[in-house]
Amino acid sequence: MSPSDYRVPAVVTAAAVLRELSERPDGATQTELARAVKASKSTMHNLLATLEAERFVRRDPRTRAYQLGPELISLGSVAEQQMKAVQLAAEALAPLAASERLSFAIAHHTPDGGAQVIERFYPPRDVHVGITLGARFGRFEGAVGKCLLAALPEAEAERAIRRRKLPGYTENSITDADDMAAAVAQVRERGWAVSAQELNEVNAVAVPVFGASGEPVLYLLALGLVDQLPDEQLGELGSRLHGLAEEITRRSGGASPVAAAAPAVS
Repeated sequence: MSPSDYRVPAVVTAAAVLRELSERPDGATQTELARAVKASKSTMHNLLATLEAERFVRRDPRTRAYQLGPELISLGSVAEQQMKAVQLAAEALAPLAASERLSFAIAHHTPDGGAQVIERFYPPRDVHVGITLGARFGRFEGAVGKCLLAALPEAEAERAIRRRKLPGYTENSITDADDMAAAVAQVRERGWAVSAQELNEVNAVAVPVFGASGEPVLYLLALGLVDQLPDEQLGELGSRLHGLAEEITRRSGGASPVAAAAPAVS
């Protein structure tokens, strides 16, 4: 089935309303919008009331015309920052895949606290680790998982680690809660995570890219077979990717968690 088979009618109508308002500088009334998107007046009334409550539209009390709301400004700013970060990451990782002869990927931070692969880069002609576009990582899955845990407040990460038995994917998986807590603390301190065959028979390095509020928006991931990326080279690659992620964070308008949390100097 195609993605269009799963569209929610109310969301489709809301999107149509926002697009319609983007083309009307002076706004549009409820009746005009209902006519433009072919919706009933009752449907449009309920939809606009919801959009107004969420600040996606605003209503001029004098003309009764609706215009785009202030919430879209902040969302647009975040979207622009994320798109720029992805572009910068892609420009950096594509040549790295060729020079390092490793597989690289970009994953974005998902609302459920996980990560999903949105871009991948392979070395030309070399044997490499395959990466599935759309693949998801949870909090206890390899190097990316450690970055996800490190992004949580310390107390919340501690609770997550000790809530249930840690999964053992391979004989190298970290299944002891104290060991995992120490590994996550190390990620917070140095800014990057490694997985030495902990999720599968592959070595990996992951680093976060941060948004304007110091929250992770992307993760850069390097993957290699053990003979391509030996354990002793994980630290060096982690440090390099961390420097790259810091540059992407800065150039895309993001800020490290420490910088974002620092009080403004008047």
